[in-house]
Parts: sequence; structure tokens; C-alpha cells
Amino acid sequence: MTAHERLQAARQAAVEGRHQEALDGFIWFHHHALEGQPALQALENLREQKAQALLRGEGDRALFHDVEAIDARLDRSRATYELYLALAERHPELAAECAQLALPAIAAARDYRLADRIRRDPEAHIRELADRLQWDMHWIKRSKYSRAPARWASIRNYAAGVRLDTQITAGIGRADEARRLAALAIDLIGDPSLRAEARAEIARPAAHRPGVARFYQRRPKAQRREARRQRA
Repeated sequence: MTAHERLQAARQAAVEGRHQEALDGFIWFHHHALEGQPALQALENLREQKAQALLRGEGDRALFHDVEAIDARLDRSRATYELYLALAERHPELAAECAQLALPAIAAARDYRLADRIRRDPEAHIRELADRLQWDMHWIKRSKYSRAPARWASIRNYAAGVRLDTQITAGIGRADEARRLAALAIDLIGDPSLRAEARAEIARPAAHRPGVARFYQRRPKAQRREARRQRA
């Protein structure tokens, strides 16, 4: 299929309501067919169509996810944040359905009070993320293919979730609690090699957010010894 055919197929999918297929097609076209304005304009047009549908109250969580994904590709998280604010004002029930998808953009906008109001309990969330990570590792070990990419993706997703929770907690002025959550995220991982990889991934954005990324490193020695004793 030529690039033009892919673009036409994506447009047709959008018309017919096959949103994910249309999104995938436009993103492929944007990254592979043209580096210039036509591909970007097509992607922005699709984004605008979906956003307007949401603002009319015609969409759902899946449609918001499409818009958020396009904004993320275009590095425009502020647009996601502003869309969520508009939805919260016009269609609060729909906004509530989309809240967790909007959370990273809300945090990126540094509206930490709003982020704290709509997020789940951070400790419970981190514990759930840790359970999911360790289950993923259990499954990956029994998988025949693509172990390394799957392991890396799972660790990266875990670290992103932990960083988001600690960023929001620090942002509302609860630095000690943010440090505790970051430490907990490491201590919950039993496997030493997995723990080391997760620690490194969580710390990766230290140059951009040193106060948040190093919370787990600044624990008192007594707490670190106690954590090691409990794992033993």
C-alpha cells in the first residue's frame, strides 16, 4: 500500500468511526510518508474532529484516549489539559471517565491540586503497579519471544506511574510523603535485578526533576536497613 493509499484509508476509517484504525494510519503517515506540513495537518485535523465531538458530549473515554495519544505524539500535553478542563465544565460525567487518561497532562501543566483530586490513592496505586510489574515478569520468563523488549516496556511503564504519583505528591507540598512513596516503589520489588532496573528507570529524569527523582535515594539509613531486613 502506498503512502497516499494509507492516508486515504485512514481518512475513510475516521469517517466510518473506526477511530483507532484511523489514528494508527495518520500516525504512520505522519512519521513515514511526509515530514512536512501535509501529514501534520492531517493529524491535527483528525485531532480537532475528535476533540470537537467530545466537547459536544458525543464521545467517550476511547475517543479521549485517541486525542490524548495524538497530543502526546505532537508533544502538546497542554492541549490535553485544556480539553479536560473544558470537558469538566461542560460534561462532568464524561470528564470523570477520562480523568485518569488526562492525569499526566494535568501534572505536566503543574495543576497539582486538580491532579490530586482526581487521582486514585497513590500508595494503593503503586502497590497495584508493583504487583502488575512482577506478574508481567512472571509471564515474560515463560514467553518464547521478545523477552528483552517486553521486560524493558514493563519496567518503563512502572517507573512512569511511580514518577507521576511522586511528582503530584511533591507538587502539593508533601515532600516527605513523596519520598516515602518512591522508597516503597523500590522496596515492593522482591527480585534484586528487577529492583535495580526499576530504581535506575525511576531515577532517569533526575536532571529534569531532581527533587522528585531522588526521593528514594534520600531515605535515612535506618529505613533502608529495615527494608532489607524485611525482604530477607
